[in-house]
Amino acid sequence: MNNQIVRMLPNYEAAERARIGLLAEGFDRDGIDISVAIDEAGPGEGNFYIGDSPEVKGGTDYKDVFVAGEHAGHCVVTVTVADAAQLERATAILDYNGALDIDAARNPPNRA
Repeated sequence: MNNQIVRMLPNYEAAERARIGLLAEGFDRDGIDISVAIDEAGPGEGNFYIGDSPEVKGGTDYKDVFVAGEHAGHCVVTVTVADAAQLERATAILDYNGALDIDAARNPPNRA
């Protein structure tokens, strides 16, 4: 099978707890990758705003216009799995540690 599961975790501490849980379950250390959404410029949440000028939106207040991005400052964890059983176990471990599946194809917005 050798597929990958990709999930977003809210911070490095949660990603590290998930990594430790995956290793304890026998996952290959080389098959676990953590990418942190921060660089020398600082966390991603400090670099972008959403929304328009309050004047354009007809008087929308500052809070609605300059709100931080929904998934800023996160970690992306990628786990290589060998079979369906590993996929299921990796998913459970990541979910337990607060992971989000951000694949729009599987989780389209406003899906009932």
